[in-house]
Order: sequence, then structure tokens, then C-alpha cells
Amino acid sequence: RLEDIRPALRPALVWAPSISSFSQMAPRKPFVGGNWKSNGTVESAKTLCAALNSGSAAYRNKVEVVLCPIAPQIGLVSRLVRKSPIKAGAQNVSATAEGAFTGEISAAQLKDSGIQWTCIGHSERRTKFGEIDKVTAEKIEQCQKVGISVIFCIGELLEEREAGKTDEVNKRQLDAVYSQINDWKKVVIAYEPVWAIGTGKVATPEQAQEAHAAIRKMIQEAVSEEVANGVRILYGGSVTPENCKDLICKPDIDGFLVGGASLKPSFTDIITACVPVVPLKKPKFIKVGDIEPAARGVNLYAKVHKAATKVEGSDDLMEVSVGDDTGLVTLSVRGDKASVLEVGKTVRIQNGHVAMIKGFIRLSIDKWATVKPAEKEEEIASVSEAKDISGVEYELTKN
Repeated sequence: RLEDIRPALRPALVWAPSISSFSQMAPRKPFVGGNWKSNGTVESAKTLCAALNSGSAAYRNKVEVVLCPIAPQIGLVSRLVRKSPIKAGAQNVSATAEGAFTGEISAAQLKDSGIQWTCIGHSERRTKFGEIDKVTAEKIEQCQKVGISVIFCIGELLEEREAGKTDEVNKRQLDAVYSQINDWKKVVIAYEPVWAIGTGKVATPEQAQEAHAAIRKMIQEAVSEEVANGVRILYGGSVTPENCKDLICKPDIDGFLVGGASLKPSFTDIITACVPVVPLKKPKFIKVGDIEPAARGVNLYAKVHKAATKVEGSDDLMEVSVGDDTGLVTLSVRGDKASVLEVGKTVRIQNGHVAMIKGFIRLSIDKWATVKPAEKEEEIASVSEAKDISGVEYELTKN
């Protein structure tokens, strides 16, 4: 069983950064890579890219996405996703520059073709094609010289996991490349336990977090705390739409390198699972006198000063004067929301926005806004009639 091969926890290698390091650290933008390996046809690429394009609005500017198709399709995929935030990258790159190296594609040639990303060190390259640590270092050196960004893959075999050598293997593979990296902004680390790749087995969220935290600690000790805080570390190994949500919530998992599941339209679900959750915050309420022209998202408490009147020529648009101790403002509100606006009652208004009607302010309560009776402790005692901001005329000026 998978849980039986989990090594004992090694507290000494679990990263526990100081509070100050977190406070200085910018949020790491989630990253998802799709490694198509040696799969797919032109038609399947067209179908998949169409599905990915249709779902891209959900993660645009929130998650960085790179697809790595087979080499002959990189140009095609780049064109198919050009209107989306998705980029196309290579699965491999030469350890040499240009020259008499039949079958090789150099980093400079990727750059010349407009390709910005490549994978290096994938376990299938290491185990099936004999790529040793020295070769991965040479490939990274070539990419750094020309500015190609790298998804650098590391990870242990099953026998190494069972022998408790996970950290030892990851450290060895990382140690081989540190000296070749000058620009860490062009490097993403992908931790892929080899025993989980394509097997249907997946590291538990706790196992993955333990390995990622240890990797971040290794980079901190070998390079710097700043680099460790900023580098993105992905998880790879039988990632699916079903298990990705439990993995991405771990603090040191910054996204995924996805194999087989990236060949399906549901790959979009994995990407959207990485969209950072925006924390809720309490609305900020202002006074009537603080309302400015063109303001949006206006929240305030106000007492109904005069009864609602129907706007001439409209079926259900009403106007009603409300205010507080700083002045008055006229609300524009549809009939169904005007029912709570009783003279002398205090209401709670959220997400109103200012509409300029013939140069005069109206606080519009549209479908995105709410108006409801205020709680007793929120009631306004008196309304000042000295300032009616809806009675002040404005005109458009050029900066």
C-alpha cells in the first residue's frame, strides 16, 4: 500500500521560514504545465486547444499555463492558443549549441522560433534515455544563456522512496544545476515522484507537502532565502481533476506538471483549481458627504428623507432622497427594491454606484447592489439638509 512506503518524517528537513520571510514575500503565481509526451495528432490538438481556450477566462492573469506538445506541433499549438493566456513549450532541448548534432534542437533555436519554455530532467528522459545529472545541468546552462524558461523535473524512484532516500535524490539532482542558474525567475521546479507517474498512484497531500517543503529548504540553504521564497515548486504524478484540489491547498505546492490528464478537456478543471482564492473582507461604509462622481462600490447607511417618486417616462424607476448627518443624495432604484424605502427608516446600501444624470449625481441601485433595512444599532438619528450632493452640477473636464 502507498501509505506503507512513506518514510519517517525528518523534521530537520521540513522548511519552517520565519514570519519576516513570509511578510516580505510576494505571492507565487500558480503554474500548470501540460506534458503531452509522445501523444496526439493534429486533430486531437485542435480539439483540445479549442476546449482550453473556451475555459481560459476563469484563470486569465491568475494562473500561468504552458502546454508542451510533441515538437512538430509546437507552432500549431502556439497559433491555436494565441488569444488565450496559454503558452506552448518544448518537452526537451539539446545540451549543446547549434552544430553537427543530428536530431537535436538547441535552446537558441527554440528562442528563434518564439518558444519560451522547455522541460528538462523529466524522469522518462533520465530513466529511458540515460540523461544523467551532468546533462541536465548542461541543458539548463544553454537555456540560461539565451533566456529560455525551464520546468526542471526532479524526483525519486520507488526503491529510493522505500529506502528513505527521497530527500537525498532530490538534493543530488538540484545540486547538479545550482551553478548553472543565474536567473531563478526563469526556473520552475517540478517534483515528480517516479513511482506516481502514470501509475494511478499519487502521493498524499501530506507526502507531497513534506517533499516540497524539504526542496524549498534545500534551495534556501544552497542559494538564498529570497530565491527559495520565490521559486515555484510544482507537483507531478497522476494528477487529476479529482485529487488536485487537496494538493494545491498545501502551502509549498504552487501548481502541477500534468501528463495524461492534460490530454483531456477536463485539464481546464485542474488549471482553475489553482486560481487563488480571494479572501473575503468586510465592506467599508462611507458617509453621504464622501460620495464622489464616478464612484463605484458605494456602501453607506442612510435615512429615507422623502418618499419615493416615479421617474417620468419609466415603468418602474424610482427616485428617493436619503441622507445622514453629512447631507442628502438621491437614489435611483427600481420598483422591486424601492419597497423597503419608507420615510424615516434607515437602510443599508451596498455596491451602489454613481450615475451622472444631466450633470447631477444619482446613486444607482442596480441589479448588483442591495438595499435593505438597517439593524437597530445602525439607525441614523438625524439628517442634515444643508448639503444635497445631488443638487450640485458637474461637467466633464479634460486632464
